[in-house]
Amino acid sequence: MERSIPKFMTQKRDIIRFMCFVIFFVLIFSSVYHPDVAIRGLEIKENQYIYYLFLMITAGISMLILSRVIFYNLNKRKNLSFQFFCWWIIQEMVLISLALSLVSLHVSVPNSRSYLYTILPRTTLAVVSLLIIPYIICWLYFALEEKNFQLNEIINKKQRSLGKETINFYDEKGAFRLSVRLEDLLYIQSADNYIFIFYLNSKKELTKFLLRNSLKYIEENFSDINLVRCHRFYVVNLKKVRVLRKDKDGLLLELDTEFSTEIPVSKTYSSTIADLFTRE
Repeated sequence: MERSIPKFMTQKRDIIRFMCFVIFFVLIFSSVYHPDVAIRGLEIKENQYIYYLFLMITAGISMLILSRVIFYNLNKRKNLSFQFFCWWIIQEMVLISLALSLVSLHVSVPNSRSYLYTILPRTTLAVVSLLIIPYIICWLYFALEEKNFQLNEIINKKQRSLGKETINFYDEKGAFRLSVRLEDLLYIQSADNYIFIFYLNSKKELTKFLLRNSLKYIEENFSDINLVRCHRFYVVNLKKVRVLRKDKDGLLLELDTEFSTEIPVSKTYSSTIADLFTRE
């Protein structure tokens, strides 16, 4: 059985964070340490150096972004293996090295027929030396984040198996943010990269808590406690639903609260919600 690619290597948010960190690292590194390995042997005038460096960085970053965009779309269509991902990283570095070598051809006139055989190995060495550090740092950081998420999921499931009707919410970095009793939790609403958690406080007043995370995470990790996706923007605590009714715009869920709270049900989830509600 082929090993699958860890989630943090395929999620759009983490890919963007990875590229931002690599670009930041490359810019800082280039400003402190001149890439003499790639420049040595080229006929570059002193006033051409900044221009050459700008072209090198632009070409390298462009190839990196192109590579990750293509990989992300390929993985969406078909779940790729970890072995394929490793091969992709190798070809990514080769692609960047070739792009930088072409930049070198543009800037400097080769003084021998073996120019490409000389500059390509040097450029490849510079690319590998420059990228290996941010690659490793990002992978270790994202792997640690994923382990924290998995640990939190285990803790939550263990608590529920012991009969503790308390839900712990964590942000996207795995940091604990909120703990709510299931009987007080009403619904969760999506807001771009954040979610709003609506619950009743100790005074039975409606309270809203902002958390940086996604409904997808809530849906995947809390489905066993009747937190059900009913809309693109809503997850509802099915135990708090009092009435399921249909109006001209579709199905609506009325929650069991002292104030009027209605949650829309989209067509995508209508049959699922109807089945779950009647089963309850």
